[in-house]
Amino acid sequence: MDGFETLSMLTRSPVRLRVLRHLLEDGPANTAELTDCLATSRRTVSRTLSALEEAGLATSEGRTYRATTYAELLAPELFTVLEAVPDYRSFATFLDAFPTDAIGVDLETVDGTATVRRECQPHAPVSHVIDALEDATHIRLLAPVASPLYVRPLVARVRDGATVEAVVNEPAYDEFCAKLRGGVTLAGTLADVSLAVRDEVPFGLLQCADRVVLGAYDGGVLQATLETEADAVQQAARETFRAYRDEADPIVG
Repeated sequence: MDGFETLSMLTRSPVRLRVLRHLLEDGPANTAELTDCLATSRRTVSRTLSALEEAGLATSEGRTYRATTYAELLAPELFTVLEAVPDYRSFATFLDAFPTDAIGVDLETVDGTATVRRECQPHAPVSHVIDALEDATHIRLLAPVASPLYVRPLVARVRDGATVEAVVNEPAYDEFCAKLRGGVTLAGTLADVSLAVRDEVPFGLLQCADRVVLGAYDGGVLQATLETEADAVQQAARETFRAYRDEADPIVG
């Protein structure tokens, strides 16, 4: 069985991965012990052990199975790759949704953390934005929409004296101002606030401290975010924000 066949065999069933990990981390075990530990059927464990043995990943002595040297050498790399798969999937989802060349940086080469909206966690990207706003003292923001979920924490930062520079698109403007609880005039008195309106803002950008959070939208809903501290993205974010601000109509600041 070659490497691809071994990988295919292991990933075909999560039980195979769990059994192999158990043999590697907890040592030799028999079918009954594995059945109890993994809370699965004895038949499934037995078939799994046979598959691992056929692949050269486990060997038996009587009724006891242990991981082979081959498994011990393979496992660290294997589990590292498998654990990274969800991160790669989230990153790919962000790249597919984010406008190409939006900030002039090849984001595929950037080290960052992607957060994706899923059915079980529909507000995960918004929560990511909220976390980034916490304790920020200088905020630059491009906003296609004005979701109350992150406008409220932004207002809190304004009230605490943060410096805010924001460019929003026209459809979001009225909603954005309304959620500042008193409109633009009050916003200007609370802190150093610069607010401008542009015809179109096709993506989200949040820059504060040493982090940049990029947002990919679809139908006015934040689908995915990418947070990075990469110098190239920091510089590109500053330049992109300035370009959008220069093309926008100033309202405050």
